[in-house]
Amino acid sequence: MIQRIDIGHMHVLAFRVEGEVDVEDMKASQEVIKSELASDGPFNLYVEMAATADVEPAAIQERLRFILSNFGEVLQKVNKMALVTDKNWLQHLATGVFTLIPAIDQRSFAFEELEEARTWVSS
Repeated sequence: MIQRIDIGHMHVLAFRVEGEVDVEDMKASQEVIKSELASDGPFNLYVEMAATADVEPAAIQERLRFILSNFGEVLQKVNKMALVTDKNWLQHLATGVFTLIPAIDQRSFAFEELEEARTWVSS
């Protein structure tokens, strides 16, 4: 499940991912992101990756398709991205991916650093 959450800042689009994630979850979250990409101002992304039981391969394909087809808009609109997870491999993967995209300032945080992550992405 991917759920939009409110962390108290208008310019931060925030999501919590937990449990099973399917294509419909991806599509629903992407509609929210598309709407934000169409808006006038830049924004920051915040994602909490809690315990995920299962992510459908088709859901991963859907997200990759979305990223590739909207890559230019994402680069123009997204300034920062904070990822909160206790999975070290996911933190390292995100850091590696965003090293290739220096236009987006990205940081990964553990759940014990949740408040620090929210403060950082909101600044």
